[in-house]
Amino acid sequence: MDWKRNFLESSLLRRSTNKNNPNEVQAKCVDLAYSDMMTAGRYYSASFLNDKKKICSATNSAITESNFVFSRKIIEDISLLFCDNTIGNGNRYATGFGLAQKLINMTFKYLYVFSDLIFIDKPIPDFSSCDCPLDSIILNGIPYNKTVWSKFTKADYIKCQNKISDLLKSMTLDDELKSLGNMAYDFLNW
Repeated sequence: MDWKRNFLESSLLRRSTNKNNPNEVQAKCVDLAYSDMMTAGRYYSASFLNDKKKICSATNSAITESNFVFSRKIIEDISLLFCDNTIGNGNRYATGFGLAQKLINMTFKYLYVFSDLIFIDKPIPDFSSCDCPLDSIILNGIPYNKTVWSKFTKADYIKCQNKISDLLKSMTLDDELKSLGNMAYDFLNW
């Protein structure tokens, strides 16, 4: 037994999560990512088109149906569960795309982190097409000062991911990081 790893897994997943149940761990990964998204989303959640349960369930289903292959289409699809385009007004707004990118990218990050607990009866997915979850830490490191992640349009998002891809090409990465696509930048810089 690796007691340190067991403690870290239990503290992040919470003790109530049965780590021997891959579906439960996978659902907890979505839940954790939802909490990360809510750092900005909490200001707009009263106006979401759907509640947490529906958004998390749809996210879990979309990722499972994609056979755990990341795509930006999943972000676009899930963004519609938050709003048609934006929530709020003036300078106090968020975009469905900005919120969804955080939810989807963080879900894939947690799926990777807990892959040994989730993919016990099937091969670990190929994470090489994953994007980097965008937040203030990552955006400050790129740098990208145009707007905050919760206000991102698809165009903003693609510009940032392209910058990250270019930065990664100039870095020396080990085999594990090479297998993570743009998500590698998050592990290097967060």
